[in-house]
Amino acid sequence: MNRLRGALFLPILAVACGGGGKGTIKPGLGDGGTTYTPTITTQQFIDQVVGAECDYFVRCGYLPDKSTCLSYIETMSSPDTSSLAYSIDRGRVTLNSTNLPTCLAAFSNLACPLSSSNTSPLAVPCDAVVVGTIASGGDCVFDGECKPGLECDKGSCTASCCPGVCVTAKPISQVGGSCTSNSTCVDTAYCKYSTSGTGDGICQTRAALGAACSDYSGCVANARCIGATGSQTCVTLAQDGEHCSSNSSSGVPCANNASYCDSATGTCQPRLKDNATCTASGAGAIASIDVGCLSFSQCKNGICQRLPLAGDACSNPDAALLDECFLVGKCVGGYCQPNPPKPLCTVASAKAATADAGARD
Repeated sequence: MNRLRGALFLPILAVACGGGGKGTIKPGLGDGGTTYTPTITTQQFIDQVVGAECDYFVRCGYLPDKSTCLSYIETMSSPDTSSLAYSIDRGRVTLNSTNLPTCLAAFSNLACPLSSSNTSPLAVPCDAVVVGTIASGGDCVFDGECKPGLECDKGSCTASCCPGVCVTAKPISQVGGSCTSNSTCVDTAYCKYSTSGTGDGICQTRAALGAACSDYSGCVANARCIGATGSQTCVTLAQDGEHCSSNSSSGVPCANNASYCDSATGTCQPRLKDNATCTASGAGAIASIDVGCLSFSQCKNGICQRLPLAGDACSNPDAALLDECFLVGKCVGGYCQPNPPKPLCTVASAKAATADAGARD
């Protein structure tokens, strides 16, 4: 299981970057076998931002160490480093180095939230670091290439690299407006989904602490909607040492990702380090994961042990439910097989891939 997929993906990286530490970037499949080398300035920028993100992931217990983060972060961000560097060096994205120190400081001060909803401290200092240059109607492959106020409309394309056109960005919905996720509503609201199965919803005001609520994530920041159906209220998430419950529908969860609800004491405690004694709640791999070990470990034979990475031996005991391998592909033949490399995503390669797919169809 890749629990990092549920971790925080920082706004600047969603628009900007996703790899690091390599002087020469090899884009991989779909790039015609070429190698793209960023300029020194571009590489320095990528290294600084990726380094800050990795420091955050390690500090908050999402990843074991910085070297592991630098090795695998390429697979976790979109666009990846090679595609971003290509856009920067060709003037499709410009860098404002003056704002970079403030952005990096914001990474250092960011809390380790239970969920990915607490990214607002990064918005102001980091949004101005990378600025798109493509005007309305211009070709694009990710939002960050478009000028402020625009977004890259890729239509119905769902491939990893899709051609798009810069269009006016959809406005953030106010309370009562339509939404598809919490991020499409103003900060004081959340997206209450309909029951029609369409995936659309309506932005509703977040309930205050102590107020009645009906949706688990429908409370103000650092709170959850807890209690029996019909009598739920917004309760503050528990800090270390405070009372908690692993049953999210009836008890208070821990606020910090680097903590867990210890069933023995009923309080939030720092997650168990590697080689610490642990007790799985039942049989199988899923039961061995969320028992207090760090996010990259599992409770195996009564000890917190690292989940296997690419090339490591694996057993995948719950193959139908859980991918045991961490940050990589599947457990095949007893070993964790890595994900295929991402292709260099440019307007030209995206259009060519789309045309090729159409021809094959």
